[in-house]
Amino acid sequence: MRNPRIQIPCATSFYKRVEQYQADNNLSSIAEAGRELIEFALIIKERADQNTGRSNRELLEEMLAKEYQNESTLNQIYMQVSDIDKKFDLTTIERFKENLRGFKERSLAKFDNFMTKKE
Repeated sequence: MRNPRIQIPCATSFYKRVEQYQADNNLSSIAEAGRELIEFALIIKERADQNTGRSNRELLEEMLAKEYQNESTLNQIYMQVSDIDKKFDLTTIERFKENLRGFKERSLAKFDNFMTKKE
């Protein structure tokens, strides 16, 4: 008994791309190349509905937001330390340190929430 077959007409440019794939991957036949490519495409299509990850756009938007946040933080730091004659008492320095520690923890929590789509 023969295996079921799929025969499809295709454009010459598409056929040449499949031939190139066959050559690049040292496959024995054009049928094997087509089978590999179709199976790969089906896996992607089947998993697309199950994909709960972030899109590239969402990731880039989050990166941009972080850059703005970093710029704001750097500006605040610059404003605090740019005056050479400015004197800080010990409580102010401790408050700055505590704020920076809390900032890191909040950033990590926000990152985790973003990656798990809770935020």
